[in-house]
Amino acid sequence: MEQRQAMLEDLSEEAFRAWRHHPVTRAVRLFLTDYGESIEQRMLGQWRAGTITLAQEHEARGRVALVAEVAELQWAAMRAFYGQGPGEKEGGDA
Repeated sequence: MEQRQAMLEDLSEEAFRAWRHHPVTRAVRLFLTDYGESIEQRMLGQWRAGTITLAQEHEARGRVALVAEVAELQWAAMRAFYGQGPGEKEGGDA
């Protein structure tokens, strides 16, 4: 964990923003959004058919939430996770 904290200290918010707007990152973020939506649609289909179990619903909800969280990862959230405070506000970085 200390290595990761040190690595984060070497990164700047500017570098993080550049990464978020890199074409590959943008493509991955779009994929994650589409993937989350596909999970929701599949679960809706199972719900309509009456074949979804509570465990499947919970798993799908967790997966969709995680995919959304990763797709919208914020600089401040990374800094806070590693105990480095809230960081600077990103202001329109999406």
